Amino acid sequence: MMLRRLIVMCFGFVIAAGAGAIFLVVSALFDTATREAGLAAVVAGLFAVFDAAANEGDPEQAFATLSFIIWAVIVATCAAPLAVAALVGEAAGVRSFIWYSGVSGVLAGASPWIVRAAKGLGRAQQINEAESRLALLFFLTGALAGAIYWLIAAPRKREQS
Repeated sequence: MMLRRLIVMCFGFVIAAGAGAIFLVVSALFDTATREAGLAAVVAGLFAVFDAAANEGDPEQAFATLSFIIWAVIVATCAAPLAVAALVGEAAGVRSFIWYSGVSGVLAGASPWIVRAAKGLGRAQQINEAESRLALLFFLTGALAGAIYWLIAAPRKREQS
């Protein structure tokens, strides 16, 4: 029974985090502000690749850096908040949709400020319009991932016969 529960949790986590990552990319492309910011970041990354290739002859480092940044954003908004919500929810025996979706969404939305505070940066309390749009996008991504996890893997009450 415990092995079955663990398999369901892992399956739910992988599906929910993957759906969250897809939602993050697709919704970022549909939002004008995030699309422009993302396009600027990708173009800057591509120019860094070309610059590294021209100067050093090794563009792999620039591609690796760009890939790491994309991976870090997906982990910070899809996987890490969902993992916290799932582990705490499982340990506490929580069955609530609000728990899985809400905690995952709040942690994902707050991830830029959590990282700033952890690094001791002075701008941990400040926000501008672009950051507020990203925070909303991250919140929705985390909430979606939490909701999908809840649908697949949240512990259910056993019906009494």
